[in-house]
Amino acid sequence: MLNSSEPQRSKNFILNSLPQDEYDRLHPHLERVDLHQNDVLTRIREPIAYVYFPTTVLASWVYSTQEGETVEVGITGFEGVVGTTFLFNPNSAPWQVEVHLAGEAFKLSTDIFARVLNKSVVLRQKETAFTYLKLMQLTQSALCNRFHTVEQRLCRWLLAAHDRVQTSELLLTRDILASMIGSTRPAVSIVTGTLQTAGLIRATRGKITILNREEMEEVTCECYHIIKHEFDRYLQIK
Repeated sequence: MLNSSEPQRSKNFILNSLPQDEYDRLHPHLERVDLHQNDVLTRIREPIAYVYFPTTVLASWVYSTQEGETVEVGITGFEGVVGTTFLFNPNSAPWQVEVHLAGEAFKLSTDIFARVLNKSVVLRQKETAFTYLKLMQLTQSALCNRFHTVEQRLCRWLLAAHDRVQTSELLLTRDILASMIGSTRPAVSIVTGTLQTAGLIRATRGKITILNREEMEEVTCECYHIIKHEFDRYLQIK
């Protein structure tokens, strides 16, 4: 639990946006946790026990086929909260949520979150706005994975991750990147090599460094720009 006697605002956008009285309802119950790559926060078709407010961690919503093939359908960073689909179905998560960029978050039981949500007008407004943003992301990701190239999809993912973790060095393997964009490791290796030759990224074992964001935004598809517009609009909502 948080130890200080005074409420400490976090780097999470939703928590930071709450008026003091609403934040005070949550504060005693928030637990700061360190999350590591490949940690699973919610499991598909299982009950959700906790919600997480990311601060520096990046969480991916992952869906799998019966054959074990996976694709990411959305990501959440400092802008939002993970696990709130329990509000629609308390007994079954619609997808698995995994950590792909390690970092910190605040953990809260779903029971307490639901109780505080009923009493907190601004928290409900923020949760609704965030849910809309995630629906936009989910829809655009489905279109992108169907119609756009591996290069475009990889650039979209790297840019979206960069927006949320705000560091140019992303500790990621090619296997993770392949599963995130619904591709194969060989295809991702070829594309990262092409982007590196063009000077857009530097790819080393287990790490991708973004070198030229502006040119990467030129290479990616319109999906990134549509979601980025909604992302920026969401962060401006009062």
